[in-house]
Order: sequence, then C-alpha cells, then structure tokens
Amino acid sequence: MKLVRDFERRLEQFVDGVAGKVFRGKLHPVELAARLVREADLGVKEGPIGPTAPNIYALRVNPRGLDTDIPSGLIRELEEVLESTAADRGWRLGGPVRVSLQPAESVSPGTVDCRVDWSPGRRPPWAFLTDDRGNRLAVMDNRCLIGRAETCDITVGNPGVSRTHALLWREGGEAWVSDLGSANGTEVDGSSSHSPLLLTAGGVIALGPVELTFNEV
Repeated sequence: MKLVRDFERRLEQFVDGVAGKVFRGKLHPVELAARLVREADLGVKEGPIGPTAPNIYALRVNPRGLDTDIPSGLIRELEEVLESTAADRGWRLGGPVRVSLQPAESVSPGTVDCRVDWSPGRRPPWAFLTDDRGNRLAVMDNRCLIGRAETCDITVGNPGVSRTHALLWREGGEAWVSDLGSANGTEVDGSSSHSPLLLTAGGVIALGPVELTFNEV
C-alpha cells in the first residue's frame, strides 16, 4: 500500500528507532497505519454527495506492548496517513481527523483494537474559490457542496445559482467539479460536460452567471 509505505519513510525521518523505544513485541507504527486505513475503508458510508469516512479513531493496545509514552509526532503522522487516504480516495471526512492510542488491558498483547466515530467540526481549507470581487471562499472538506442553499458547504447567494449546484472534491491526486443537475449548468474554463471536470490551478468555474477561480492551498 503506497500510503503506508510513504508513512514508513516519513517515520524513519521523524525519529530513529522510535518503534523500538515505544513498542514491544509485534506492534509497529506501520502496522497501526495499515489498521487505521483498513478501519477507515470499512467505516465509509455512502451519502447524497458520495462516500464519507469516520474522522475519529481510537487505537487500543495492551499496556504491556508499550515501553513509553507515545510521541505526539507519531500521532500526527498517523493522522496524516488518514488525511492523505481520504484525499486520494475521494472521501469526505466532515471534521478534523483525531487519532488516539489508548492502553487497554482487555486487548490481547500484540494485537490492536480500533474504534471509529464521526464528529463534525471545522477543517483547515485545502483550496480557495475567488470571486470577481476578490472574495475568497474556503474549501474545507473534501466533497464540498456548492450552491445557493445555506446548508451547502459553500453558499453562493446569486439567483442564477441552483440551491445545490455543484460538487467539488479531490480524488486520485486531482481536483474535480461536477454539476448536480443545476438549472444553468457548470463549466470549467469554458468547457461543460455531464462527466466530472478536471480542475487545475487558476481554473475558472462558472456556476451559471457566477465565476470562481480555483486554487489549492
């Protein structure tokens, strides 16, 4: 799994020998990362705008498998594995990813128990949409719903924009936008399609009469 291999390489750069200092026996941070990705995949729910994955993960291990406190940098790396997986697979998370590693006597030594949950919350933006007045609209979650309705992730208050007009998301290392059956259509750099449209830096999304310039953070 590429994401887990990338995690392993970053971990080696993070701290030499961190696994030997923290874990005993069979446990290893890379195995924890693989378990998190598997649990995320199993926990994905299909919703009206596509797949949504859990954003809260509690890893439980027997305390006899731990030698010392868990470095905060390791937890951040595990969270980044989940963030990267969601962006690669086109999952919405709905809130910031939180990973915890908890000792639990009930878990057999050398094994891991993982519990997941969904907790809505504000996420840092991964992109911005800029209107013709220079106003920047933050794209915070993957699978971001754009429209006139106040329930949308990004609200565009123009009567030419449908209530739920388009969907913007990341998947496979690219950014995409798709029309959701709007009255006035969706274009990218003058092109329209019934299929998702690829976005690049500086690309102009036209939601009917409204033009928004796309740029990733």
